[in-house]
Amino acid sequence: MAGVSRGAAQCRAPSRGSIRFDEVLAAAVRLARWRMGACVSYRPEADESPAEVAARLIGSMARLSELPAEAALLVQPAALGQDAVQMMRLLAAARSRAMPVTLDLVAPEATGRLIDQLAMLRVHHDRLGLSLSADRESSLHDADRACEAGVRLRLVHERWADTGAARRQSTEAFERLVDRVAGRAAQVMLACHDPQTLDRSVEQLRRAGSAVTLELQPDQPRQGVLWVARSRQVPVRSLLHYGRPAAPTRLGTLARQPRVLWWSTLSSGLSTLLPA
Repeated sequence: MAGVSRGAAQCRAPSRGSIRFDEVLAAAVRLARWRMGACVSYRPEADESPAEVAARLIGSMARLSELPAEAALLVQPAALGQDAVQMMRLLAAARSRAMPVTLDLVAPEATGRLIDQLAMLRVHHDRLGLSLSADRESSLHDADRACEAGVRLRLVHERWADTGAARRQSTEAFERLVDRVAGRAAQVMLACHDPQTLDRSVEQLRRAGSAVTLELQPDQPRQGVLWVARSRQVPVRSLLHYGRPAAPTRLGTLARQPRVLWWSTLSSGLSTLLPA
């Protein structure tokens, strides 16, 4: 693959059934035609070492930096073994290409240690971000510390709520987190599937002076939030995964190929795609 570093080339080939990097690139090119950026995440193979994962991600940056719309990386520190050396190696490579990187905290037990390292890691990349789930009890405290470290924030409105009460609880948790960071974080990305919640959050963040971006999730409703984003001229990214397919979701559906994810992202109302 042209533009991929020797380190990435030395990583083992993806297993059968894995989502290929070139499929994600093709999807990102199509998204750019509708003025959407891509947020790219890699799911490593079960036997890949942290060094191999870092090499693969670094090797992907040359191709990602050539896309028509700016691409960003969503990185799981757990896939890098929570290793500060590997993270600094990755961030230095991303900084050389001015590519935003967000650390996705999927392991709650490791959150505290990573936040302890934020100030040190930010020295290696001034476009570093941190992902926080609104439904975690520690997220308000984690948001305070992330704001003090001066990193960008990605706030995630959790996916599943089985009852009306649970949905209200999840929405209230998300809005509390937005209120906590408004005016304190310079850049906030909202991974939110509820149009009304998004609309209120955009208004609050902008009024407080924080810049806002919407991230579309492949397995969540998106027509309404995309309409809000276009109406309010909010930049939009779409999350794309490659590597190992996702495990079955609570709805029992397996991860689909990136081209299907892309069409799913766009199929909910073509009239909402282009900014006003």
